[in-house]
Amino acid sequence: MLSLNDEPRVPNLVSAALSLMGDNAHIIGLYAMPAVVPPQEIIGAGDRSWLDEQLRAFEEQAGRVKNKFEGLFKDRPATHEWRFDNSSFDATVADSVIEHGRAADLIVTSRASRNGWIDDVAERAAIESGRPVIVLPEEGDLLSIGTEITIAWKSSKEAARAVFDALPLLRKARHVRLLTVVEDGIDADRASRAQLVASLSRHGVEAEIESIPKIGLSPGDALLDYAKRRNQNLLVMGLYGHSRFREFFLGGASRDVLSDVSVPVLLSH
Repeated sequence: MLSLNDEPRVPNLVSAALSLMGDNAHIIGLYAMPAVVPPQEIIGAGDRSWLDEQLRAFEEQAGRVKNKFEGLFKDRPATHEWRFDNSSFDATVADSVIEHGRAADLIVTSRASRNGWIDDVAERAAIESGRPVIVLPEEGDLLSIGTEITIAWKSSKEAARAVFDALPLLRKARHVRLLTVVEDGIDADRASRAQLVASLSRHGVEAEIESIPKIGLSPGDALLDYAKRRNQNLLVMGLYGHSRFREFFLGGASRDVLSDVSVPVLLSH
């Protein structure tokens, strides 16, 4: 399922989904009406014309997004489905993505800085939907996404969940690397890494083992630096953190990667 509220990114989201899932996929495009917020200057006033204006603007944008989305499937055998969720005035975009995404194999979204109301979609969807989430960068070639995959490995439930959520993509990749960032010279994940390589091999995935020292970089920045240097087009990692009252408390590596999504990232919690 694609989260399509970032209108300029619709072609890239569709291209990435088709590259990842192939022409046998069924791709859902979702535009979720953002929570309706009155302008600050008229809070408490009786004039409600602002409501009609906001709703009309959202509906017009949804129409444009629908036309772009459906037009991208001409001459493609993949099936597609359009959804416009305007069921609630106070639900956020993330609320809608979570609700619709729970029945999907995968949620794909972009990391958008232009619109504050969709900045938390990736975090909330990964933590609350129970489904893996792929976050696309602002720029880059997405036609080859998923051919060169790096798994950010740490012996944790989040990382384990991410690996096996990504298994259908790992099976199709040309190369898979299992990467550990070693801190303080201690490779604490050596044994679990060897066990994971053996398990992946039984699933038809041959992974190369690599480790890098954390020198002058945070673990998250070290992962991104490695992925960019090795021309990786998908980074698979667990999302460490939790949400409470819509506030997010992310672990260091998760926070660093999401603050600078320079390669596509698959997150799972």
